[in-house]
Amino acid sequence: MKARLRPLALSLVLVAALGTTTGCIRLPSPLGPDAAGAPLTAPAEPSDPAPLPDDPTSPGTGDDLDNPFAERERFFEEQQLPLDGTPLVAVTPAQKQFIDEQKAYAQEQGAEWTAQDESLSLALVADACETAILSSHVVDATTLQAHVATSPIFAQLVPAELQGSERTAAEAPIASLMVYGTTFLCPDDGDAWIDAYTEVYGG
Repeated sequence: MKARLRPLALSLVLVAALGTTTGCIRLPSPLGPDAAGAPLTAPAEPSDPAPLPDDPTSPGTGDDLDNPFAERERFFEEQQLPLDGTPLVAVTPAQKQFIDEQKAYAQEQGAEWTAQDESLSLALVADACETAILSSHVVDATTLQAHVATSPIFAQLVPAELQGSERTAAEAPIASLMVYGTTFLCPDDGDAWIDAYTEVYGG
């Protein structure tokens, strides 16, 4: 089964984040209306074998202090994401699938999908994947809360004056999009991000 957190167009996220609504936004399921109540799960694990214990690229081998940073560098190289501040564009098959789903949903809702939406969506997800890597792939509710609290992207999208339940309502759809995207860009961490999201924001 390939149920995931539901896609959400960034343009609609911005509406919520800017305070035009503080209610819950119903996020559409990529599996259709029958899957709306289905448990949230990441895609099946890839069939590629896990790294062997003596694999120098395997986490926990070699210099433990350097490994997360080396892995982060490999991640950005594999994702082909520029680090110079230029807008992000989907280039890998997984990125394109993620963005295609976001774009299709936006168009279904009559919203215009922009290059900024694509760049922000990819940035949100890449940032979460980076956090998972630097946390040695230990992702839980505390990780998610700390990530959201310190993320410059969330700071850009969620007005600082929002507090309490209003802030949670503004954060939740953005976090949902972010976590949904991790099941594409860093699927090995997808289940942990989904569990963390469910604990922090509810199912």
